[in-house]
Amino acid sequence: MNTFPLVEMLAFFSRFEPVPHPDWREPYRRDIQQVRSCHTKRQGGVTRSFYTVETKSGELINLVFNEQELIWSLEKATGYEDKAIDRVLALVERHKHKPSRAHRIIPYRFELLPEELAKRRYDGTEKPLIHRMQPYRFLRSKTPYQVTAIPTRHLENTMITKELNYVIKADNDRFFHLIYILDELDWRFMQEVDEEFFFVR
Repeated sequence: MNTFPLVEMLAFFSRFEPVPHPDWREPYRRDIQQVRSCHTKRQGGVTRSFYTVETKSGELINLVFNEQELIWSLEKATGYEDKAIDRVLALVERHKHKPSRAHRIIPYRFELLPEELAKRRYDGTEKPLIHRMQPYRFLRSKTPYQVTAIPTRHLENTMITKELNYVIKADNDRFFHLIYILDELDWRFMQEVDEEFFFVR
């Protein structure tokens, strides 16, 4: 697996509501000015990263990222008891020599909305892992590619880790097979794919 090159990925996360085409509900959108602090710790066998971020509107908000479940949440604080995090855009860096795993995943934008609204169409069951995150834009050989569609996706459990497989269509009308390796925080470029040879529809 490690012979396949790493890529830097802007990934789009959504927790409650399926989002086939990433977009933002403007009243609830928050753009991050800076990450004030971040760290990672393991709790009950689950690795979580904790962030204190400052938004461009001046808010200080504490975010939590669950690596195994690919879920972003809000660390409850005064004034945010009835709020929830739904959609998040974050950069997953390929460089591994960082102070913590939290430093490899950098949130750029998220939605902060009333918890009741976030769960309005939520039936109480978590979405499949493969639908909680999707590639949004990636960098390969210094060339950026914007993802315009995801024709196929599936999850493979290798018994060692879980691999999220995506065949994406880029803005140059080419198709690529990308994999996210869950326990390594790695996005890897597998191959270019001809549309005629999609193995899943």
